[in-house]
Amino acid sequence: MPWVAIHGTDLSQRMVDISLERKTGSGGRAVYSTVSNLDASEFLSNFDKASVDCVVASDVFIYIGDVSDVLGECMKCLVKNGLVGFTVESYETTEADSGLRLLPSGRFGHSKEYVYQMAEKHGFQVLSWKDAVLRQQAGKNVNGAVVILQKQR
Repeated sequence: MPWVAIHGTDLSQRMVDISLERKTGSGGRAVYSTVSNLDASEFLSNFDKASVDCVVASDVFIYIGDVSDVLGECMKCLVKNGLVGFTVESYETTEADSGLRLLPSGRFGHSKEYVYQMAEKHGFQVLSWKDAVLRQQAGKNVNGAVVILQKQR
Protein backbone atom coordinates (compact mmCIF):
# COMPACT_ATOMS: atom_id res chain seq x y z
CA MET A 1 0.00 0.00 0.00
CA PRO A 2 2.09 2.92 -1.22
CA TRP A 3 -0.32 5.52 0.18
CA VAL A 4 0.29 4.41 3.77
CA ALA A 5 3.15 6.02 5.67
CA ILE A 6 4.07 4.65 9.09
CA HIS A 7 6.27 6.88 11.25
CA GLY A 8 7.67 5.73 14.57
CA THR A 9 9.62 7.02 17.52
CA ASP A 10 11.37 5.57 20.55
CA LEU A 11 13.59 6.98 23.28
CA SER A 12 15.92 4.00 22.89
CA GLN A 13 18.34 4.32 19.96
CA ARG A 14 18.61 0.52 19.96
CA MET A 15 14.84 0.23 19.34
CA VAL A 16 15.05 2.89 16.62
CA ASP A 17 17.75 0.85 14.88
CA ILE A 18 15.74 -2.38 15.17
CA SER A 19 12.63 -0.62 13.81
CA LEU A 20 14.54 0.71 10.81
CA GLU A 21 15.53 -2.86 9.91
CA ARG A 22 11.94 -4.20 9.96
CA LYS A 23 10.68 -5.31 6.56
CA THR A 24 7.31 -6.48 5.26
CA GLY A 25 7.51 -10.16 4.40
CA SER A 26 10.61 -11.82 3.06
CA GLY A 27 12.85 -9.13 1.58
CA GLY A 28 9.94 -6.70 1.40
CA ARG A 29 9.71 -2.97 1.88
CA ALA A 30 10.59 -1.20 5.10
CA VAL A 31 7.69 -1.13 7.57
CA TYR A 32 8.44 2.40 8.76
CA SER A 33 8.81 5.44 6.50
CA THR A 34 10.76 7.18 9.29
CA VAL A 35 11.80 6.36 12.84
CA SER A 36 12.87 9.10 15.23
CA ASN A 37 14.69 9.13 18.55
CA LEU A 38 12.28 11.55 20.30
CA ASP A 39 9.79 11.49 23.14
CA ALA A 40 6.17 11.06 22.07
CA SER A 41 5.05 14.67 22.54
CA GLU A 42 8.01 16.12 20.67
CA PHE A 43 7.58 13.55 17.89
CA LEU A 44 3.88 14.36 17.43
CA SER A 45 4.55 18.12 17.48
CA ASN A 46 6.55 17.71 14.24
CA PHE A 47 3.43 16.82 12.24
CA ASP A 48 1.32 19.46 10.52
CA LYS A 49 -2.08 20.31 11.97
CA ALA A 50 -4.76 17.82 10.91
CA SER A 51 -2.31 15.70 8.88
CA VAL A 52 -2.44 12.33 10.67
CA ASP A 53 -5.23 9.73 10.42
CA CYS A 54 -4.25 7.50 13.32
CA VAL A 55 -1.78 7.47 16.23
CA VAL A 56 -0.87 4.14 17.85
CA ALA A 57 0.98 3.95 21.16
CA SER A 58 1.42 0.37 22.32
CA ASP A 59 3.33 0.05 25.60
CA VAL A 60 4.12 3.77 25.52
CA PHE A 61 1.90 5.42 28.14
CA ILE A 62 3.21 3.04 30.82
CA TYR A 63 6.52 4.90 30.58
CA ILE A 64 5.07 8.41 30.27
CA GLY A 65 2.66 8.60 33.19
CA ASP A 66 0.69 11.82 32.69
CA VAL A 67 -0.62 11.55 29.13
CA SER A 68 -2.08 15.06 28.91
CA ASP A 69 0.70 16.52 26.71
CA VAL A 70 0.66 13.52 24.36
CA LEU A 71 -3.11 13.65 23.93
CA GLY A 72 -2.88 17.40 23.36
CA GLU A 73 -0.38 16.82 20.53
CA CYS A 74 -2.59 14.05 19.12
CA MET A 75 -5.51 16.46 19.02
CA LYS A 76 -3.43 18.95 17.01
CA CYS A 77 -2.05 16.56 14.41
CA LEU A 78 -5.10 14.31 13.89
CA VAL A 79 -7.61 14.86 11.11
CA LYS A 80 -11.31 15.24 11.94
CA ASN A 81 -12.53 11.95 13.44
CA GLY A 82 -8.89 10.74 13.67
CA LEU A 83 -8.12 7.85 15.99
CA VAL A 84 -5.70 7.22 18.85
CA GLY A 85 -5.12 3.60 19.86
CA PHE A 86 -3.03 2.74 22.90
CA THR A 87 -2.48 0.34 25.75
CA VAL A 88 -2.35 1.06 29.46
CA GLU A 89 -1.63 -1.05 32.50
CA SER A 90 -4.78 -0.62 34.52
CA TYR A 91 -5.56 -0.87 38.21
CA GLU A 92 -8.47 -0.25 40.55
CA THR A 93 -8.55 3.21 42.11
CA THR A 94 -9.53 4.37 45.55
CA GLU A 95 -11.51 7.53 46.28
CA ALA A 96 -8.34 9.52 47.07
CA ASP A 97 -6.54 8.25 43.98
CA SER A 98 -5.73 10.45 40.97
CA GLY A 99 -6.01 7.53 38.57
CA LEU A 100 -2.31 7.61 37.77
CA ARG A 101 0.09 5.51 39.83
CA LEU A 102 3.67 4.33 39.68
CA LEU A 103 3.38 0.55 39.95
CA PRO A 104 5.84 -1.80 41.70
CA SER A 105 7.10 -2.76 38.21
CA GLY A 106 8.42 0.80 37.75
CA ARG A 107 5.83 1.47 35.03
CA PHE A 108 2.80 3.71 35.31
CA GLY A 109 -0.71 2.42 35.75
CA HIS A 110 -3.71 4.36 34.44
CA SER A 111 -7.22 3.84 35.74
CA LYS A 112 -10.22 3.72 33.46
CA GLU A 113 -11.53 6.88 35.13
CA TYR A 114 -8.26 8.74 34.44
CA VAL A 115 -8.26 7.75 30.77
CA TYR A 116 -11.88 8.86 30.35
CA GLN A 117 -11.10 12.20 32.08
CA MET A 118 -8.06 12.83 29.85
CA ALA A 119 -10.07 11.92 26.75
CA GLU A 120 -12.82 14.38 27.64
CA LYS A 121 -10.33 17.11 28.58
CA HIS A 122 -8.69 16.90 25.15
CA GLY A 123 -11.82 16.51 23.02
CA PHE A 124 -11.78 12.76 22.40
CA GLN A 125 -14.57 10.22 22.65
CA VAL A 126 -13.68 6.80 24.04
CA LEU A 127 -14.80 4.39 21.33
CA SER A 128 -13.46 1.30 23.02
CA TRP A 129 -11.93 0.12 26.30
CA LYS A 130 -11.08 -3.59 26.22
CA ASP A 131 -9.56 -5.25 29.27
CA ALA A 132 -6.72 -7.51 28.14
CA VAL A 133 -3.60 -9.34 29.21
CA LEU A 134 -0.89 -7.13 27.71
CA ARG A 135 2.07 -9.43 28.28
CA GLN A 136 3.61 -12.01 30.58
CA GLN A 137 6.23 -10.87 33.07
CA ALA A 138 8.04 -13.31 35.35
CA GLY A 139 5.41 -15.90 34.43
CA LYS A 140 2.49 -13.70 35.48
CA ASN A 141 -0.12 -11.89 33.43
CA VAL A 142 0.21 -8.11 33.17
CA ASN A 143 -3.34 -6.81 33.02
CA GLY A 144 -4.31 -3.69 31.18
CA ALA A 145 -6.52 -2.34 28.48
CA VAL A 146 -6.51 -1.58 24.78
CA VAL A 147 -8.14 1.80 24.24
CA ILE A 148 -9.36 3.59 21.12
CA LEU A 149 -10.21 7.29 21.14
CA GLN A 150 -11.74 9.39 18.37
CA LYS A 151 -11.17 13.12 17.87
CA GLN A 152 -14.43 15.01 18.40
CA ARG A 153 -13.53 18.68 17.87
